[in-house]
Amino acid sequence: MSYNPILDLPKSRMYRDMTALGFYNLDGATLVRGEMRSYQYAIQVYLELIDSIAGGWWPLDCTLERLSQWEEVLGLPLRPRATEEQRRQTVLDLLSLGEQLRGPGGVERLLLAAGIRGRVEEDYPHRRLLVTVEEFGEEYDSIYQCMDRARQLLPAHLEVVFEFGGPDWTQWEAAAGTWSAFDAADLTWQQRDRAENL
Repeated sequence: MSYNPILDLPKSRMYRDMTALGFYNLDGATLVRGEMRSYQYAIQVYLELIDSIAGGWWPLDCTLERLSQWEEVLGLPLRPRATEEQRRQTVLDLLSLGEQLRGPGGVERLLLAAGIRGRVEEDYPHRRLLVTVEEFGEEYDSIYQCMDRARQLLPAHLEVVFEFGGPDWTQWEAAAGTWSAFDAADLTWQQRDRAENL
C-alpha cells in the first residue's frame, strides 16, 4: 500500500485534530496512538478497495465484461448486431434519464434507450400512453423485445399502446405483386417499414 500508517500518521488530519484537542499524548508508543494507527490502516484498506471497484465502472470506458454486466442489470435485450459504441451509449442513456422522464418528451427519450424511436401522446381519460412507433434499432432482433423492455421502464400505472405506421399488408402485397416476390426481396422489417424497394 502507498500509505504507511506508522510513518504517515503524524501527517494525517486525524492526528492533527486529535492533537489539537490536547486530551491525548500521541507521542511515542501510547495506546491511543496505536489505536489511531489501526483505524487509519483499516480506512486506507477500505479506500483502496473503493478505488479498485470504481476503476473502469463508467460505461463509456469500462471493459466489455463490465459493459455486459451493465446491460444485464438494466435489463437490455440482446443486440447481436450492435456496435460497441451503440451498446455503451444505450447504457449511458438509461443511466442518465433520471429527472428527465417528465412528460411525453421524457418518455420518448426513455423509448430511445429501449431501442424505439416514436412519438408519444398521453391519453389521460383512459390512463394510457399511445406510442406511434417510427422505427426500432437495427441492432435489435425483435421489436417485441424493445416493447417489453419499454413497458418495464414506463410508468406501471399507465397502459402502453404501441401503434405502427408505414405500409400495411395490403400495400406490401400490391407493391410486391406476389408473396413470393415479397419474400424474395429479403428485407428486414425496418426496411419494409420504411417502404424501401416497394
